[in-house]
Amino acid sequence: MATVALDEIRKSFGTVDVIHGVSLDIKQGEFVALVGPSGCGKSTLLRMIAGLEDPSAGTINIGGNVVNDLLPKDRNIAMVFQSYALYPHMTVRENMSFALELEKRPQGEIDKAVSEASGILGLDDYLDRRPKALSGGQRQRVAMGRAIVRNPEVFLFDEPLSNLDAKLRTVMRKEVKRLHQRLKTTSIYVTHDQTEAMTMADRIVVMNAGRIEQAGTPLQLYNRPENLFVAGFIGAPQMNMLHGRISIGSGMAGLTHADMVLEMPKDLALQDGHEAILGIRPEHLTIDPEGVLNAVVEVVEPMGIETHLTCMIGDTELRLIAAPETEALPGQHIRLSYNVSQVHVFDQTTGARVSARAEA
Repeated sequence: MATVALDEIRKSFGTVDVIHGVSLDIKQGEFVALVGPSGCGKSTLLRMIAGLEDPSAGTINIGGNVVNDLLPKDRNIAMVFQSYALYPHMTVRENMSFALELEKRPQGEIDKAVSEASGILGLDDYLDRRPKALSGGQRQRVAMGRAIVRNPEVFLFDEPLSNLDAKLRTVMRKEVKRLHQRLKTTSIYVTHDQTEAMTMADRIVVMNAGRIEQAGTPLQLYNRPENLFVAGFIGAPQMNMLHGRISIGSGMAGLTHADMVLEMPKDLALQDGHEAILGIRPEHLTIDPEGVLNAVVEVVEPMGIETHLTCMIGDTELRLIAAPETEALPGQHIRLSYNVSQVHVFDQTTGARVSARAEA
């Protein structure tokens, strides 16, 4: 296990800057997920940690040592790729032992490492098969086994589950998490799937356009997003966003939206007449005959354990998670309420979360 520290990492391809001064400290044994939309720079950052790309500026420190000038094989890391990258002419056993054989390790040490890794990953019955005789999930286990046998200080995962079907991705998420809990090796996991990040990582780093928007535990990012980008990216279904103008009077702060005045938290540093955005998670909306929000049901999606409703308030779409027995029909008018203490408020100009008002 080792710490990983990135200090003001920058990367340019010609005149195009893709990573803009990223700094990040990863603790020993921590599982950190890098998430963000395609093109945000997360895979480029991972490749620089691995030594497959050189940073244009900044330093990469692994286990207390600057590794900028070290080759990938000298960094004591192991990488698991999206494409598995298995040798098709080799058996599972040969694929897993190949890197150790290149290092000319003793045969007894190699056999022991392969045996331990195959036991952890449930591959004992497949050691003499070739990759073409394996399922996608089994191939990914082999790729992870090939990384495990090297006993690295850091595991790097580059969207390893994206080629699997939805059911198998769920199974493999548990496998990867169980693997980390057992080995406790520092792990950096790149994905565009925020559900993977939320369910697997100790800490999530949300990236956008080559910068870190926010880093924190899954619940920190979900319950207190620092800006509109994080609020919209973390959570499924996405947070509802209601745009409007702040009005303060008679001891109440409100947001005027579509001829409705929506109550806002009183302890925020709000300015009268300022443009703002009220964010409400779908699970925090409730069907309520006395509710302030007058909506029209557009789509009903029964999910078994819950029902998802898509509603419209004027031109604004709202997503609502309701009880499974909820009876609603497209075109039906319903009223919705929300708990003021659970909403999020963002500055419409900067996108930043509106902070609490300073005490006098």
